[in-house]
Amino acid sequence: MLGLACSAFKTYLALASHEYVAMALWAMHTHVFDRYMVTPRLLLTSPVRGCGKTVALDVLSRLVTRPDLSDSITAAALYDTIDRDRCTMLIDEADNLELSAKAALRAVLNSGYRKGRKVRRGAGKGRRAYDTFAAIALAAIGILSLPLMSRSIAIRMRRHDESHELRRFDLNNTRDLDQVYIQIREWAPTAKLSPNPKMPPELHGRDADNWRPLLAIADSFGPEWGRIARATAVVFAQDRREEDVVVVLLKDIREIFNACGLDRLTGKALLNALHELEDAGWSEFCGVKNDRTPHRLRNSELRAMLRSVGIMPRSMWPSKGRPGDHSAKGYYREDFEAAWRAYCDGSETGKPANIFSLQSRGKGT
Repeated sequence: MLGLACSAFKTYLALASHEYVAMALWAMHTHVFDRYMVTPRLLLTSPVRGCGKTVALDVLSRLVTRPDLSDSITAAALYDTIDRDRCTMLIDEADNLELSAKAALRAVLNSGYRKGRKVRRGAGKGRRAYDTFAAIALAAIGILSLPLMSRSIAIRMRRHDESHELRRFDLNNTRDLDQVYIQIREWAPTAKLSPNPKMPPELHGRDADNWRPLLAIADSFGPEWGRIARATAVVFAQDRREEDVVVVLLKDIREIFNACGLDRLTGKALLNALHELEDAGWSEFCGVKNDRTPHRLRNSELRAMLRSVGIMPRSMWPSKGRPGDHSAKGYYREDFEAAWRAYCDGSETGKPANIFSLQSRGKGT
């Protein structure tokens, strides 16, 4: 049955092999999630539109328990729906929810990760507690807030390269998915799941919490599936480091802008400043997964990490133009403001300007 669930996703989606396993296990966990203290969020993320996130939610809607599929939702609607319907929430276009500015919605998404958490609304006799514990999948361009990312299993979706044919999802013809759903529904009530399956040594803290129910499900189908699921969990744990590196990068770039007092920096100037930041590690960068030979951070790596949070280089002229100046590719401070609010804490501890050396403010800005 677990193999059938993996095949169901492979029929409609172009993913890496370990991502099919994670999707299948997560879909199955929605039928038994209340046996555990934690229900990991499933985050379907992509750098651009057209990568299959909506189709993925459509497929999930045929396999999870009591699906509620929505393109937009408020905090009140979310906790009311969860408390009333005990459903699996599938939320598309999550990048349009403006989570960085909506503390109440962030609170519901984060609190419902753990069993027993509630939000309270109203006053006096009208005061009421709403249960927020629920399985939730979100689809978004880019990455969302770091606390939500840490509670999530993130599927990094890409545009299909047409190397093989995928079936078009048709809501009027889902018999293949419905048959898998029936098997999962019949399996769930009697499934014998370990409350504390053995964790790979690479999984710690929240990574272990996220994978505990999924590994228990895999183990229930035999040792080979247990081995596959653990290898899958390790790959996801390694990928998570990339998100942490991006946050460190954003904080260091904020330091650089604060110290230089400029509104723009060329890509070359920003790269040089990162290399010269004391104790920052960008001059001995080992890659986002910490698996490369130490080297100075490259412009291609800088661009790729910033692109993951929606920041792209732009053509610019020096802020104080001089005869003979030329345009160059670079970054404006304003391009980082939204990312700083979303992923970094509120402190802005700019260091003295001599912590790094820019080229002259005429040429290096």
